[in-house]
Amino acid sequence: MKESVLSSYILFNGTFYEKDDKLFTADIFENFLFKERIKASNCHILFWKEEIEQINKQLELFNIKKTSITQNGGKYLKRQIERSITKNKLFKDALITVYFSKNVTDTDYMIKTEKLTFEEESISEKGVFLSIKSSNIKNISLFSPYAAGSEIFWNYAKMNTKSPFEPLLLNHEGIILEVPGKNIFIISNNKVYTPNISEGAFRSTAFPLVREICTELKMEFIQNQKIYNNDLTETEEIFLAGNILGIQWVTGFENKRYFLKKTRQIANMFQKKKFSFT
Repeated sequence: MKESVLSSYILFNGTFYEKDDKLFTADIFENFLFKERIKASNCHILFWKEEIEQINKQLELFNIKKTSITQNGGKYLKRQIERSITKNKLFKDALITVYFSKNVTDTDYMIKTEKLTFEEESISEKGVFLSIKSSNIKNISLFSPYAAGSEIFWNYAKMNTKSPFEPLLLNHEGIILEVPGKNIFIISNNKVYTPNISEGAFRSTAFPLVREICTELKMEFIQNQKIYNNDLTETEEIFLAGNILGIQWVTGFENKRYFLKKTRQIANMFQKKKFSFT
């Protein structure tokens, strides 16, 4: 399970403040748009190209098409994140949360950097268990593929699910979409199935790397599959993928237990390729 410790300094619009400083007004919260969670490991920001693409797409959905902090591949924002990592001396594993809010002329941003206290492994032998409840519904919208349109449903699902189970999110047709912050993949007969964004599924910035790895392993990758409850009980393997925890093996769902064969291969390749993937 992920644990984090808040750093000493917060970066707001290019200026550092100590975390206990009272620097916010009510206007900041009223104009809040969304937040994005990003991981840095060994001072390397993972999946940066995918992260900045998702940030810009979410800004566009808020009718903000151009902002100085995300132009040119997000060079300015990336530099500010690197400054925050250095200032807080979090050179190994860091969880970065970037908050965006709208002002009159541009976009405000705040960067919070936390120390990740867990050790990420290539694959956990313990795995995770999935839980399904008909009340864990996620509405479909233009924001569904992004954190901005998903997080409120993730928070409810986590509150509605007892630990240590990972809650599954469903759409109104009962199609399985994701678990909070992670994509779900099922493996059967050397094919990898995952839900489509047209059904309301979230897309982690780690998704393109998973797709690339499955292709390299000569596994057919099918990303428009409608996955239902009974599909989970008939498949061979299931794994989760996200930009923070990487690949997680799913041990079981209800009375079903899963193999750890192809998932192990995918996880090992993920660990090797995540630093160079662009």
